[in-house]
Amino acid sequence: MPLILFLAAPGNHCRFLRCTTRLPCVSQPHPYVPTFCARTLVRLQCLPTAQHCSRASFTTHQRRQTGPNGSHLYMPPQDLDGHPRSYGSGGEPPGNEYNEFASILGTEVAEELAEVVEEEGENVVGDSAGFTPEPSRRTRKRQMSSQPAMVLDNIYDGSRNLYWSSSQSFRAHKHDHSYVSPAVRQHGGIARLDSPSIASDNTRSPAEGPPSLYTILARQLCNLTTPPSVETAFTRQEVALLQSKGYSGADVHSWMQCLITANSVHASAVFKHNHHSTPLFLLLLYLRRKRIRTFALGTVMRHLGVRLRAEPIQWSSLQVLVLRLLRHARMVWPEALPWIASLFCTEATRIYQERKEDGSSSSTYQATLTRFCNSVLSLISLPTSEHPMLIGLHQEKAQFIVLQFMASCEPALIVTRRGFQGAVRTQLAHAKTTQEKEWAMLKGPSWPPWKENRNAMDEDKGYMFGASRASRLLHRLHEAGYAGREWEKIAEVYAGWDTDLSPTVQTRTNMPLNPSNNDPNLNKARLWEARIRTTRTRREAWACFLAYEESNTGASSLVYLAMFEKLHFPEITVQQSGYGDAASSGTSGSNAKNLLPGDMKEVLSDPTSPLYLVYLSEPVPSYIQLYERMWRNKLRPKKRLLAFLLDTLPDFATCIHLLEATQSKFAGGVRKLLQGSPLRMEDRALIPDYVMASFIRFLCRFGRFGHSPPDEPVQISLENHERRLKLDRTYLIDYAYTLVMHLRPTYRPPWTAYMQKLLYAYGKQKSAATQYVAMCKLFDKMTDMDVDPDDNQFKLLCAVVRYTARTAHKGQLSTELTNHVLTSARPLLRTTFHNLVGANVDPSFASPSGLEIDTLPPHVPGPAFLQAYVRALGFLRDYEGLYSFSIWLTTHHKEVTVRTNAQHGGPQLLYNTLVAMRAALEGTLDSSNIHDGAPQEIVELIKAQVNGVKGWDWPSEEHVKSYVGIRVN
Repeated sequence: MPLILFLAAPGNHCRFLRCTTRLPCVSQPHPYVPTFCARTLVRLQCLPTAQHCSRASFTTHQRRQTGPNGSHLYMPPQDLDGHPRSYGSGGEPPGNEYNEFASILGTEVAEELAEVVEEEGENVVGDSAGFTPEPSRRTRKRQMSSQPAMVLDNIYDGSRNLYWSSSQSFRAHKHDHSYVSPAVRQHGGIARLDSPSIASDNTRSPAEGPPSLYTILARQLCNLTTPPSVETAFTRQEVALLQSKGYSGADVHSWMQCLITANSVHASAVFKHNHHSTPLFLLLLYLRRKRIRTFALGTVMRHLGVRLRAEPIQWSSLQVLVLRLLRHARMVWPEALPWIASLFCTEATRIYQERKEDGSSSSTYQATLTRFCNSVLSLISLPTSEHPMLIGLHQEKAQFIVLQFMASCEPALIVTRRGFQGAVRTQLAHAKTTQEKEWAMLKGPSWPPWKENRNAMDEDKGYMFGASRASRLLHRLHEAGYAGREWEKIAEVYAGWDTDLSPTVQTRTNMPLNPSNNDPNLNKARLWEARIRTTRTRREAWACFLAYEESNTGASSLVYLAMFEKLHFPEITVQQSGYGDAASSGTSGSNAKNLLPGDMKEVLSDPTSPLYLVYLSEPVPSYIQLYERMWRNKLRPKKRLLAFLLDTLPDFATCIHLLEATQSKFAGGVRKLLQGSPLRMEDRALIPDYVMASFIRFLCRFGRFGHSPPDEPVQISLENHERRLKLDRTYLIDYAYTLVMHLRPTYRPPWTAYMQKLLYAYGKQKSAATQYVAMCKLFDKMTDMDVDPDDNQFKLLCAVVRYTARTAHKGQLSTELTNHVLTSARPLLRTTFHNLVGANVDPSFASPSGLEIDTLPPHVPGPAFLQAYVRALGFLRDYEGLYSFSIWLTTHHKEVTVRTNAQHGGPQLLYNTLVAMRAALEGTLDSSNIHDGAPQEIVELIKAQVNGVKGWDWPSEEHVKSYVGIRVN
């Protein structure tokens, strides 16, 4: 007993992390701490103090929990995925043993422990006598911000808003290293700094401590961005440090320009392959930008391909790098997802082998690697900003690369529930395979759609034959020992089977990643939403909706949105009584041929035989009747339902009623839009981007041009705004343009809405030149916002150029204006297409062969967009541009073929593109203005290129005549 008391005495070196007297606040362990944590804490108390020469105390960034006998569990700060924070360019944070221990607990327990820290406050630090010891050096260091955050916090001008900063988080203990947190996304975006000059309280001064690359860059940024901006000289210690690392003052200046330059393309020039090697932390800081353009992302990825062959990267830096690359790729370059997965697996394999050879690999590292790989699988499955369904091919390829790496480890890394969910999400977005199509054609017209054998060979095709890929993955999840939760039940409905094992219609979807565990009614609503979406006809959907109302779940916007979609999208008639046969529409014809239920938004018509009709207690309502039923049930639309109704309600008065009834939504943001009040930064953050886009589409849908497009936004008069909004349709267009110019959103659909109105409601009735100038101004504004145009906007530009060039060649414009249009439109189209496809390859750079990460895939627009580009070049008579396009098309013919086959009717559209190319080269594309066409040498070169691709043929003359004859120019 005396020995034990001696070891427990205050100040004894055997006391675990205790150099001063400190009484515990709680004598019993917290109920959320598992039993194995308590046992581990007892063992940790016996560790020698040589590893912990200083005492640790608690800060707002630490995870703390009370263990048995008053001991304390320390956990380092973690990012949004539960991963340990990165301190510097790859360095491990202090107390690495606690870092590994925290990685075992997982995100859920870590978040609960963080909440305990916030609730207990300062009482956990002092003792019962009110004595608070002097914090140690380690404590003071942890109270400071990390070094990358310190660099960004020392930017005191508007450039600071270019980045996701830790001081912009809603919760103090959250540090966003990679992407916007789910909590922030629910509030519409990150809370922006009203005053960028105000730094967070825990910002470290760059003058503190010994000089480093971080402190040098932070001090120079502070002096440069603080009025009056001055460039200070480097101290002798800083110069010596820079020289020891091979840098100079000019390099530091280029780093500063990289961080404060608003144009991401100009800022990325420092990462060109022929530039002097830049520190890795600068690259990670650059990727912390909220948005970068496709060209800049390609520059960064090519820089990484060269850099990672020259120097290794540490595990913590690799995690941050991969997460940030995935976020930017989902926004601007989804085709690069497999490349990023290859980069991660290549570097992770190297790190894994090195740790295995030197014996540093442990069970904790294995657990950390397993969790991060499953997080990557989940992040890859998130929907992309454009064509989320079609990008499923690239997401599947990226996930296969990660799964192959996990299987190659010894022992193999397990796939957790999160990884299974990511894989299921990707498979649900895929089109049906051949076997899944065959099973869909066996489903009868009755509801539920039980299988009906067509011949004797179909008798052996049972449940396992009809299980889709997503359903099979869910089976593997259950076999791995995970119990089925609400998310799995909803996914199974989309995969083709209801909870009672009755069949549904396998439907392509992007379902949310995690359901709400705290709201059972929300989960039930999501399940009924899935049941309505997985129907074929409006009658079947309405039967599910009536069953939902009888279940007393409560009115939900999710369920009403699914039913509104069924009533809004057009109906397709079937050729025969079975739904497995090909469908055709009287208006779309071949566009609907061979489409199966679940692969399209359109609904099928009811079966012709009354034997197959589902019983209804109420007739199927019209769109407006369902809208009135929603108000009778006291449901106020919000979020996606509100946006969908604004886009689809048939008349202006009903839309105004909807907006007036939902004025309080988004903290009164809808009211300010109706009143014309200026939106502040916090107001913009509260209104989701898709709601703002729907409001601008509503204005453009019911508005009309009464004059030429304005050069400057109109001044909004609050006194007359509401009256003019309801009575003056020309004012709607002016208000939409004012909102776009005032908000200057980086979200592209608002720009697209105004461009569509400019093209289809103004251009063909007024001057073509005015239309062209207005469209060019919009593209210039987007460039100033550092935003690339998307595929739809590029197609609209091609249509404007085509119409303007046709008018100019007919002599309907002045000579000066004709020369301006014909000379400026050609480089504009080529440059826009060049940036769109990411064709920023430097021909002088010969990358080594044999490495998969050296090849960056291009962004391939759909065949309809390629056809619009060819037609625009043809009307401009830009034959050099057509030759350049043919080189790109034949060089990337494999990617173009994959993208074409992923779209229904894609092969025919691609062939029409080749037909339009031949018609443009022969001068017959514009039937009203036939000319000589291109030189014969260019025609022969392009023809040889097309014929050189296997499966492609130069179009015949008959096809050209037919195309020109039926094409509406």
